[in-house]
Amino acid sequence: MKKLAIALLTLTLVFNLCACGQSSSSAASASSTTSTSAASSEASSSEVSSSEAASSEAAASETAVSADAAATASATTGLYTNLDQAALLEAIGQFKGLCNVSTVNADGTPNIAIFVPGVADDSHIFFNWADNATKANVLREKTAIMSYDIADPTAEEKAGRHSGAVVKLELEEDAEVLAQLQEANESVSEASVVLKIVEVLPVG
Repeated sequence: MKKLAIALLTLTLVFNLCACGQSSSSAASASSTTSTSAASSEASSSEVSSSEAASSEAAASETAVSADAAATASATTGLYTNLDQAALLEAIGQFKGLCNVSTVNADGTPNIAIFVPGVADDSHIFFNWADNATKANVLREKTAIMSYDIADPTAEEKAGRHSGAVVKLELEEDAEVLAQLQEANESVSEASVVLKIVEVLPVG
């Protein structure tokens, strides 16, 4: 009996030890699987983030290139800019084109109106304006922008249907210059608003 009891006790201990070993092994395996899954998830997330960042940078780069290309193309077309200052003044003297004068109102809003300019000399034009917003703006701001367009709807080529220029103008306030212009040109009077041509620019 004594030997049988010892044998049963030994078997119980062996069984318990085996059970504990299996439990520890399962726990370690589960822990290892969880760690591996977490690492894989982090790696996948990192790859997605990197991919999204790369796509975003590529899109931004393409947009910048497109903007640069558009700006460059706009600045270099030259399709309607075949009037230099001398040709512009000749066209104005012959009343060939349509003149728009753009100014800034006192509240900062834009103002644009159609007028007929006159040629004072080879660097000045003039307007015999009645009291209006454009005149008030020029006298206050001392500057204006003029566009001059000569249309030729009969031209075969599209580029030939318009010619002209955009002109930066500055109020002439030199009393001596104004006196000389009035003396040389009977159309220029003390009431005239005389503007100096500062720069002839491309259209568009």
